[in-house]
Amino acid sequence: LPQPEGWARLTAQAQSADPRSMLSLHRMALLIRRTHPDLVTGDFSWIDTAPGILAFRRGTHFACVVNLTDTPVELPSSDHVWLASSPLEAGRLAPDAAVWLRPTT
Repeated sequence: LPQPEGWARLTAQAQSADPRSMLSLHRMALLIRRTHPDLVTGDFSWIDTAPGILAFRRGTHFACVVNLTDTPVELPSSDHVWLASSPLEAGRLAPDAAVWLRPTT
């Protein structure tokens, strides 16, 4: 079937070549989960955060922070970033973005 002209960048072939695409993000997330099974085990707990920020831990090796605000938020500088849905700028998570972290504390 004919596709709208603007959809060419959304094909699997186009997204496979783009490391910042949604397809690449999901593939990297699956790879991380497969190669680091300890990231998805352990007790679940919410992390106290500012309004508009959703954050939780899974055991001691994994944390997820989601910025639901319209301003960038500071992340702990000592935490290792496993994956981010948007590039971090000076350790700050962009609006409407999420990050997987390996907490150091």
